[in-house]
Amino acid sequence: MRKKLFSILIVFAICFSTYHFSRAQEHVKVPIILYHNITTDERDLSDKPLLNITPENFRVHMQTLKNEGWNTISFQDYYNHVTHNTALPNKPIIITFDDGYLSNYIYAFPVLKELGMKATIFTVAGRVGEGVSLEVTYPHFTWEQAKDMENSGVISIESHSNMHYNMSNSSDIDRLQVELRRSKFLIEKHLNKECAVFAFPFGGKTDLARELGKQAGYKMLCLVGDVGSNSAGEDLDRLKRITIRGYESPEQLINTITKNLI
Repeated sequence: MRKKLFSILIVFAICFSTYHFSRAQEHVKVPIILYHNITTDERDLSDKPLLNITPENFRVHMQTLKNEGWNTISFQDYYNHVTHNTALPNKPIIITFDDGYLSNYIYAFPVLKELGMKATIFTVAGRVGEGVSLEVTYPHFTWEQAKDMENSGVISIESHSNMHYNMSNSSDIDRLQVELRRSKFLIEKHLNKECAVFAFPFGGKTDLARELGKQAGYKMLCLVGDVGSNSAGEDLDRLKRITIRGYESPEQLINTITKNLI
């Protein structure tokens, strides 16, 4: 009888701790931070701090996150957490880049690999491999370089549209379909992977664009702005991201993230 009672108590304790662990995981806040280009030109940084960061400051940012106990996760990790209640590490964070600039390959990729951190690059698929032109401010990495990053397990390549079309107020269904579907097709074709995440150019989106994105087969859709963090129970088609300014010090970086843990 005692043995049976003891077994029942053990089962109860396991169920109780599992329940509380599950409940705690529901409220885990996951910030998604955003970078764009990495440049050695200080003028780019002073003129466009929302788009640029120096290689030195990017390394400092990544080392700061690591020192402060933040653990980088992938969008697939977050998806599994939301849909299957899988556990996340303490202080999870997702690092993203928009546009697919060559500087991401030259500067960010080696730093992330060295520090054992993950990131996602949202690539303008129709611009892959392009150099500077009237339409292109900074050169973009090639498909071979994208494949190198994707195969490393350090960086995941996802979609930022086909030609960086602003979807904020567009009702042109045909153009929206092309931007959503062709970019997905190109990434899957060249990298032999599922392209499951889309980041709206300029952060803009409409109910129409979001619905077309889901119909195109994206599992997650991302916005942009200093708008908070993400947690289970919230919609996967409007994930919030925090833009990081290139001039931010380590203290400012951590403050930017923590103030958005809402």
